[in-house]
Amino acid sequence: MTGGDATLFWFGLLPMVLLLLVLVVVFLIFERNRSESYKQLQREVETLKQTVSALCSSAVGVDKRVNRLERHGRDLEERQENIEHSSQQGEPPYSDAIRMVHAGAGPEQLVSELGISRDAADLIIMIHGMKREDA
Repeated sequence: MTGGDATLFWFGLLPMVLLLLVLVVVFLIFERNRSESYKQLQREVETLKQTVSALCSSAVGVDKRVNRLERHGRDLEERQENIEHSSQQGEPPYSDAIRMVHAGAGPEQLVSELGISRDAADLIIMIHGMKREDA
């Protein structure tokens, strides 16, 4: 190769080298952007994982409270049924006693007419007699 041919060869190779260099720089820029985007997506995924975990924990707590409330509701229903069943079997008629107290009945009258204990009569008068006095 002569001096002119070598110079021509390098001038022909120079644009290709420059083109390759530009392509490498462009590739590196794209790679850096992709890497930053990937890291951002990883952070967002981690945040979402934490949010879902917190929601699951909250849901478990709410579920426990709902179950507890449902049990309490069933217990109350059962107690109400027992009270209604007892009153149908001749248990002391407390609603009658309350009406009588509002009408001015004393403990002896409640015991004799309704067959409730003296303690129950005193308690009913204490609770429901105060309302009559306030009125």
